[in-house]
Amino acid sequence: MTDSDPKGPAAVELGPLTRDLHFMVRTLQSLLRPEGRALREAVEVEPGVIGVLLIVWLNPGISQSDLAASVVLKKSSVTALVKTLEAAGLLDRNRVTADRRTNALTLTGEGHALIARIRTLSEAAQDRLFEGVPPADRDAFFRVARHLMDRLQAAGPDSPAG
Repeated sequence: MTDSDPKGPAAVELGPLTRDLHFMVRTLQSLLRPEGRALREAVEVEPGVIGVLLIVWLNPGISQSDLAASVVLKKSSVTALVKTLEAAGLLDRNRVTADRRTNALTLTGEGHALIARIRTLSEAAQDRLFEGVPPADRDAFFRVARHLMDRLQAAGPDSPAG
């Protein structure tokens, strides 16, 4: 096959790899990378920002610690990202009166406007990616993915889920 072959890449037998979670997730992640890049470029943000903003939008007043746990990032990474987003006028950090060491995070007006753009673009991408997939299968995919995420988070970052 050459680069100009109109048929595309040859079909490669994947056998049991089609039921191997690590293989399938890694492959999906690689194939989805251009979609994520296009979305970030369209809204002019760096990697990690969209997930953080969406979690804060869905959970106004969330602490930085809970945010870090939900997006599976180190607290120091989230702290740096939150400072950047606050400086950009997208997030507000407010000290919690009951515990002055804790910041409650909320979106600013600009943050809400950006979320609206992100959601519109993201929903269109989701529809495009799942084109031809029956809604019940799409729902099952996300239900199983959420189950796995919950189970792995409960097990902790350094433990096998077994």
